[in-house]
Amino acid sequence: MANKLPRRKWHIKPRIFAMLLLLMAIVFSSIYIAFNLFTSQYIRSNVEMQLDDLTNNFGMMGGNHPNNPPGELRLPDLSGQRRNRIGARGEVIILNSHYEVKEYNAFSISEDTDELTHIANYLKNKNVDLAGAKYVRVDTAEGEYYVSSIKDANWPDSYFVFYVSVAGINNLVEAINLAMAVIMAIAMLICFVMANLIAGSVTKPLKRLSRFTEEIGKGNFTRNRFDFSDIEFDELGEAMNQSAEKLDLYDKDQRAFFQNVSHELRTPLQSIRCYAEGVECGLMDAKKSGATIITEIDRLSELVEDLLYISRVDSITSHVEKRENDLRDTLALCAEAQKPLADKNGIQFEYLFDDNPVMFAYNEKHMYRALSNLIANALRYAQTKVTLRCRQADQQIEVSVIDDGKGIAPEDLPHIFERFYKGRDGKHGIGLAIVKSVIEIHGGKISVGCDQGTCFTITFNK
Repeated sequence: MANKLPRRKWHIKPRIFAMLLLLMAIVFSSIYIAFNLFTSQYIRSNVEMQLDDLTNNFGMMGGNHPNNPPGELRLPDLSGQRRNRIGARGEVIILNSHYEVKEYNAFSISEDTDELTHIANYLKNKNVDLAGAKYVRVDTAEGEYYVSSIKDANWPDSYFVFYVSVAGINNLVEAINLAMAVIMAIAMLICFVMANLIAGSVTKPLKRLSRFTEEIGKGNFTRNRFDFSDIEFDELGEAMNQSAEKLDLYDKDQRAFFQNVSHELRTPLQSIRCYAEGVECGLMDAKKSGATIITEIDRLSELVEDLLYISRVDSITSHVEKRENDLRDTLALCAEAQKPLADKNGIQFEYLFDDNPVMFAYNEKHMYRALSNLIANALRYAQTKVTLRCRQADQQIEVSVIDDGKGIAPEDLPHIFERFYKGRDGKHGIGLAIVKSVIEIHGGKISVGCDQGTCFTITFNK
């Protein structure tokens, strides 16, 4: 498949100007077309009404009778005609069958005789039937007319040609069109100015925010104080500040994480190296040193496994695959797996479970790991008993792991869920961090109380 051509990129300013210009062009074009269509129809309808009035009321009034004095004007008197709404006055001339001007009213006519000849020639060239022409549009060099004609019943080879000039109203329409063109030109200039103003109000905040993101990319997470006039940009700036704070915290956590990891890995590796060198140099008993090396390797393997697991937990989302299971069963399985260690240390498990199933949708593998870590932690500090509680009240599920040990020191309590934080008799400080991450992935919360021993309580909302 052929690669698609890259889309052309635009700056905001010309894009806004082009959009405003297009909008103005559409609006003015619509107004121009509508106005000219309306005025053209309006003029034509008024002229047609006037021509009908002239032909019907004056068409038979101008003929001479046999007893009329010789040479008496045969033209009808149009002084009593009704003016139309566009203010144009109707006129009349007499043409013969050869389209020659025979008579015209020299006192009322507003055109010169040459113009009358032009009208007659136009009708001749178009071969217009003078006996019954209606609403014929005549264009000459001097103007535009509408013409209707009828035969003079009293004189053979004579025709009354009534015409109405629309040059005046057309000139007005042209003036209005010119005015609209000037207005559009001014509007384009205003659009250009507005495009600059609008683009400036958009691009300036965007450039500031863009520089802020560049600083974040360079590792500078310092907050910026934004005071934009637009609420949306203010909200975006605040969201970016919050993101910068979270990235700063995450960056510090990552630095601390790697420092702690390097420290935790260095200790067993140094121990293994020391014992191995001692054996190599014949300074240490090989059997005892081998047992110590194996113990340190087991410790190192457990640490690496926890590190890999917490790394996987950090990368999963809330969309992890979940199935509805009975939490009592999972908690009981975790305790059963660690029963040999409990028996070895003389510690008993006490089960305080609801009689009815406590159903909840969770990832069984992750939940098993979290609950196992809590139980292993309780076994490390318990003296005689570890109590496991699982119950449901209304739409809330509560799981508790309680030991009867000495409890957590007050100075350690705020930090026990931090990675690599080790309290009294702690191992490597990752177990409770894993528990917290898994519980939060499932939308739950974990808390700790130390009134009598230590009580870890997990709550889920169904």
